[in-house]
Amino acid sequence: MDVTPPAEYDDVNAAAVAAWTDETTARDRVRAVVQRIDEPTPAAEIATRARASEPVVRGTLTDLVDLGIVEAVDAGQGSLYKRHDQMYIYRQVLKLQAAYDERELLSELKTLKTTVQEFRDTYGVESPTELAGVLDPDDTDGWDDHTTWQTAEKNLYLTKAALSFHDATYSARESRPSGRAGIAP
Repeated sequence: MDVTPPAEYDDVNAAAVAAWTDETTARDRVRAVVQRIDEPTPAAEIATRARASEPVVRGTLTDLVDLGIVEAVDAGQGSLYKRHDQMYIYRQVLKLQAAYDERELLSELKTLKTTVQEFRDTYGVESPTELAGVLDPDDTDGWDDHTTWQTAEKNLYLTKAALSFHDATYSARESRPSGRAGIAP
């Protein structure tokens, strides 16, 4: 039995990028990159990150702006682009609602509320921002807790929104007159 070892890569990141560009379209890469951009960024930089040509990137960004997924910010000498935060949040809420039923969301909400309250009790502050103000720069455990608390709060808000969206969807279905589609008056 002859076993050929896999080709070695000098740079694992280069191999990952090569696989990414081989397995996705330029438009898909632009979408993936821009969904992680929360600061206004030039199209040229997005093109570099997405490993795509600027004309393709500009066309894709125009389409994404039209869809409301990306925001264009006028920078005087051209536009800068970033993800549309409200649409990003909306998409996260829809993913949660699709992945979990109401009972699971309620259970997660309870767990997240408990986690947040434990951090408040442990540190005697009301928010991760307040915690950052009292932590020493070398308090590794405290900074780890700060990050965990921020994540828990973000997930708490998203879970609440998913539950509210579930309730609104259910309410709209229940109040819809039979035989007619649409939003109830």
